[in-house]
Amino acid sequence: MKKHSRQILLVASLALLAGILALLVLKRPATSDWASAPAEIQAMLWPGPRDVADFTLLDQHGAAFDKSRLRGRWSLLYFGYLQCPDICPTTLQSLGRLRTLMAESGAAADIPQMIFVSVDPGNDTPQRIGPYLAFFDKELIGLSGDSGQLARLAASLGIIYAEHIEPNGVRSMEHTTSVIVVDAEGRGVAALAGSHQPRVLLRQFDALKAYLAR
Repeated sequence: MKKHSRQILLVASLALLAGILALLVLKRPATSDWASAPAEIQAMLWPGPRDVADFTLLDQHGAAFDKSRLRGRWSLLYFGYLQCPDICPTTLQSLGRLRTLMAESGAAADIPQMIFVSVDPGNDTPQRIGPYLAFFDKELIGLSGDSGQLARLAASLGIIYAEHIEPNGVRSMEHTTSVIVVDAEGRGVAALAGSHQPRVLLRQFDALKAYLAR
C-alpha cells in the first residue's frame, strides 16, 4: 500500500473512531456531577439517577399506585414494616414533622409526597397501614401488595430487606433504613441516611434540590 493511501486510511479510521466516541458520549446517561459535588452532597447523592422499575402496589385506600404517581413532584420513600419496634416509627414521625416544618417555612408548594413502602406485605395490608400512618401524619401514603412488585421496586432503588427469625421464634424484618429521594421526573437520585431528625432532613433535602437545580 502506498504511503499516501495509508495516510488516507489512517485519517478515515480516526474520523470513524471519533464519530463512534461522540455517539457514545451523546448516548451516555445524564449524571449528577457527583465527583465535583461538595462532601455533604456526595454523602447523599447517587453518581447518576436511577430509573424506577415499573410496579403496581396498593395504597392504604386500596387504590393502585404505580410508577406514574412518582412523576410531577418530588417524593421521599421509606421502606419498613408495621411491627418494626424502633427506626420505622421514629422515621415516620420525622417525616410528619418535616411536612410541618416545610409548611411553616412557606414552602408548602414544594412539600414532597412522603411514601411508606411495606417490606412485609403479607402482614401489612392496606387496611392495617391506613390507621397506623394516620397516627403520624394523615398525608403519608402507605403502599403494600404483591411481593414480586415490591421486590422490583425495591431493587431498582437499592433497597435490601429480608425476614429474620430468632431462635426463640421472634420474627422481624431486616431492611435498608435510608430515606430514598425520587425527583420530579420519577428517578431515584439520593439516599438520606442517619438519624432522620426532622431539621436534618429539611437541610439535606433543600441542599440536594438546590444542587441539582443549579
